[in-house]
Amino acid sequence: MNLERRSFEIEFREQESRKVEGYASVFNSRSKDLGGFTEIIDPAAFNGVIERSDVLALLNHDQDRGVLARSRKGVGSLTLTVDERGLHYSFDAPNTALGNELVEGLKRGDISTSSFAFTVAGEKWTKEEDGRYLRTITQIDKLYDVSPVYNEAYEDTSVALRSLEAARAEEEVEDEEPKDEEPKDEVVEPTDEEKEENAEPDSTQPTDDEEGEKEEEESDKEDDETRNYTQHKNKKMGKFSLIKTINDIVNNRSMSEEAQVVLNAGTEEMRKAGLSYSGQIQLPVSEQRDTTAPAAIVAGQETYGAEVVATDKLSILEPLRNRMVLAQAGATYLTGLVGNVSIPSYTGSNVGWKGELVDAEDGKGTFDSIEFSPKRLTAYIDVSKQFLAQDSVGAEEMLYRDIVNAIADKLEATILGDGAGDANTPAGIFNGAESAEVSFANVVEMEQSLEEAKLFGEYKFIASPAAKAKFKTTTISGQKSDLRMLMEGNEVNGYPVLTTGNCAGIAFGKWDELVIAQWGSLDLIIDPYTQAKKNAVRIVVNAFFDAKPRRAEAIVKKTLPTVADSDAGSEPTE
Repeated sequence: MNLERRSFEIEFREQESRKVEGYASVFNSRSKDLGGFTEIIDPAAFNGVIERSDVLALLNHDQDRGVLARSRKGVGSLTLTVDERGLHYSFDAPNTALGNELVEGLKRGDISTSSFAFTVAGEKWTKEEDGRYLRTITQIDKLYDVSPVYNEAYEDTSVALRSLEAARAEEEVEDEEPKDEEPKDEVVEPTDEEKEENAEPDSTQPTDDEEGEKEEEESDKEDDETRNYTQHKNKKMGKFSLIKTINDIVNNRSMSEEAQVVLNAGTEEMRKAGLSYSGQIQLPVSEQRDTTAPAAIVAGQETYGAEVVATDKLSILEPLRNRMVLAQAGATYLTGLVGNVSIPSYTGSNVGWKGELVDAEDGKGTFDSIEFSPKRLTAYIDVSKQFLAQDSVGAEEMLYRDIVNAIADKLEATILGDGAGDANTPAGIFNGAESAEVSFANVVEMEQSLEEAKLFGEYKFIASPAAKAKFKTTTISGQKSDLRMLMEGNEVNGYPVLTTGNCAGIAFGKWDELVIAQWGSLDLIIDPYTQAKKNAVRIVVNAFFDAKPRRAEAIVKKTLPTVADSDAGSEPTE
């Protein structure tokens, strides 16, 4: 669905200061001939549109000249209302060169119409008696701008015409249905008595085997159709350009078919996850599928579900994981989630030894559950318009990388931080952590804690740069004469050490017990105004995550003492 424009009336009420108002759309009003068809807009077409659209008031659809007013989801200097007649808009012309030009043009009568830009989500075609077609727009997808114009806006009907051709093609298929042109012999219907007397087993009725074959053929056909659609969708996604799509939004141009396929997939991910979005671009992150391994369950359900994993659609998820030290440590990622989720956590077993005639106890073990809910992570990057003008694979990859880095850095800093967490932010694993000196004894103590918790598996350290430096400069014995340092060959006591500046201290753990949950798509708000003076476009990225360990004891953490807490005794002795 590409951008379309239509023209309607506009008014200027000088007695009401600089008030400009008009109807962006008039319901059930037949348009002029648009190239073999006419058009009306259904009164229900704007249901929910204002609440999900970012609408600009422009002059002649020219965003480069500036903005007259704006409505973000129904709030702002541009007022949009739906009444019995249609979609009404109004705003006060700003005291700017552009606003003054508009006011003067309205006073002189040079400007008498307005135009609005939109995309279509639902339509119906009807062939009329004169052979022409009537297009009924049943649902607007998004409203992009309302624009007073000097001349009646160009009727961009290319999308509608393509849709008309599709309607005609369907009609031709129906007309080409095989017809029996041979004269038919007159058939005398037998009486009911004759029917009963001559009744024989109906050989025309399909047997069970024939029914099975028919169902199998229909199933194969459906599978082929699904497969073909998926291949088509994936092909379009492969041609998607984020830079081009951003430029189309900034310059108020129609989006490509490839962009629409991607955006529709992203919107569907948000819908399935039960999340709202505010940006013009929703980048799909994953395609959900199940595995046989036990894992996440939906809150409120008693049975355990299958683990939710994903196939990366636009190569976003994998770079995000790779960017994070937590992924290298082995953290568990769950994607494609729907609503609040409960993750089962095994906390022990009641299996024991019993006498020969004593009933065995229930051996299922004890399970608890950890609740996860989507929390909005927001970050932004500023991109120059010169960069957005580049048309190269390298520039595209760089933009994706910058978006991924912004998300990954904020997410990792939160998880490996010391924040208490709340309804909107995950708690950091160092929240409430005790301070301790870097020493061999403390390292052994951390190892002991994991083993006593019966957490067997692969252990790793994640440390801050300061902690890593302590590891490399602290001897095992604590004696300066000792040449054996705690950290040798990037290991401490045989355990790998990973380092990140986002870590608030030293964490030692079985990291696959840390679950990072993700919902929906990446929601991108393209803001060409905030950094306009710097000739840059701000890209605000919204993503939904939560993170916490399935078992608190799976990660042992210590913060480093501050300078004030340290004393000379912490230094190695002679």
